[in-house]
Amino acid sequence: MKLKTLFMVVILVFCFSSTNALAENQDSNTEKAESFNLVGYVILGFALIGWTFFLFLLGNAIVQVVRKSKSPYVPINPVKCK
Repeated sequence: MKLKTLFMVVILVFCFSSTNALAENQDSNTEKAESFNLVGYVILGFALIGWTFFLFLLGNAIVQVVRKSKSPYVPINPVKCK
C-alpha cells in the first residue's frame, strides 16, 4: 500500500513539474498555439477513476440486493414464543 501511494505522489510531482516547465518554455508562443494542459487531464483522469470506483460499488450493491430478494431469508434458529 505504501509503495502505491509513493508511486502516485511521484507521478503527481512529475506531472506538476513538467507542466511548469512547459509553461515557462511556451510563454513566448502563447499567441501562436494553445498549450497542452496536462494537469487538467490528470485531474480528469483521477475523477474518472473515482467515479468508476463509486459506480462499481453502487452496481455491486444493487446486484447483491437483487440476489437476496430472489430467495427469502430463512433464519437458521428462529426464536419461538411460548
